[in-house]
Amino acid sequence: MRILRDKPATKPGKNSKSVLVCFVGIDGAGKSTLAKALTSVIEEQGIRCRYVWGGFNSSFTIFRPLLAVAKRTVFGGDKYVETSRRKGRVLKSSRLSTVYQYLALSDYIVQGLVRIRLPLAFGTNVICDRYIYDLTTSIAVLLDYTTDRTLALLDRCLRVLPRPDLVFLIDLPEALAYQRKDDVVSVDFLSVRRDIYLQMAEKHGMTILDGSSDPQELQELAAAKALL
Repeated sequence: MRILRDKPATKPGKNSKSVLVCFVGIDGAGKSTLAKALTSVIEEQGIRCRYVWGGFNSSFTIFRPLLAVAKRTVFGGDKYVETSRRKGRVLKSSRLSTVYQYLALSDYIVQGLVRIRLPLAFGTNVICDRYIYDLTTSIAVLLDYTTDRTLALLDRCLRVLPRPDLVFLIDLPEALAYQRKDDVVSVDFLSVRRDIYLQMAEKHGMTILDGSSDPQELQELAAAKALL
């Protein structure tokens, strides 16, 4: 049975369910490259498919006025913001951090319903470069959540957002990922996030791909899994 339909749907229905495939992982893992490559392979098969960057868009759609105020006041200097080699740029106040992150989470859900759920509803398969797993990981680090609390937050989000049919975790040693990225604070910044992704993968049955492998080999593996 194919995961992705081999004929474009004319309209959604019981027998025309479109499919959501996601690529997640730490910065430098190669998510975008693989997601775009898989999209091209699927389109070459004559299957209707759409590439979507599923990361968090910081130019809030429903909280834009609040973000503008935050940039001028809270994020305008060093009074409320600090840079940690483990977490990156974060708010010093846990209360402010919690409010800001939950605004981001609420807004992401709205964005996801528009960018992902609508195409799926109209019969288009979606290949998502990053998804709620990535945002949840960032929130968990910033707010110092336990593993149980992190996974519980992810579960709540997936009750609202479309649940993926297939998730690829592109995993690789954080030291290698750090070499690939010139805008990451430290190896520790990637290490703590990698641990969370691996915990998510175990619970949610993600397909783990070795991000240090040859890119062409990874593309073939992803295509073979998605087109079963």
